[in-house]
Amino acid sequence: MDDSQWLRGGPFLEVSFLLELKGEKKNVIKTILNKLSKSPNQIEVVGEKLDSKIESFVKGYPYDEEDPHTVQIHSMEVKLYVHVAGRRKATLQIEQVSSNALLINIWFFGCEFDAPEWGQKAIKNDDLPVFKNFLTDLYSNFQFKIGGIAIENDILGLFDCSEDYPNECYRFENLNPNQFLENKPYFIYVLWNEDYKKLVEIPYNHKRINKLGLLITISDLYSDL
Repeated sequence: MDDSQWLRGGPFLEVSFLLELKGEKKNVIKTILNKLSKSPNQIEVVGEKLDSKIESFVKGYPYDEEDPHTVQIHSMEVKLYVHVAGRRKATLQIEQVSSNALLINIWFFGCEFDAPEWGQKAIKNDDLPVFKNFLTDLYSNFQFKIGGIAIENDILGLFDCSEDYPNECYRFENLNPNQFLENKPYFIYVLWNEDYKKLVEIPYNHKRINKLGLLITISDLYSDL
């Protein structure tokens, strides 16, 4: 079964975060996968040859094979089972979105109704606190700059940029918290690292957690989204 067949239907719940790209790509990806393997939420890789996927990520491929000046795409997907509100299918997506930033995105089937024909569990309102804990556990492991949970949106939606990636508008330092504080984002939760900037006026319910994390609740009703 290829990656496109692993998760079917939709919509999809996306748990994503932004990391700064430091060092050699191969070592960075191995570190990310190693940290994920130690998550309190058991994460199972399904039938994947990770070494070959890592090598393909490092090598990349041209966006336009006929353009000698085209950008190089560095991307990988890994099929998973993740134990969060039950054992459920997920897809791990890693994208280099600029010269110094990586998008890490974990996709889940996000419908409110089970799809037993595809082996996919629904997500209910009662499951949201468990996904919130999953996000905070990821923060404890990675101390990322920003992360979030949304339907059919990843954390790049909080940039003041609508370009396709990779693009330098998605540089790590370009993400400004004012962009999502002033305009309500289509997110359930946003987790900001106050090591980058301490936030004062926050128009949403929020609480400070360990390691300078600030967990912001935009909506706690799944059906509102």
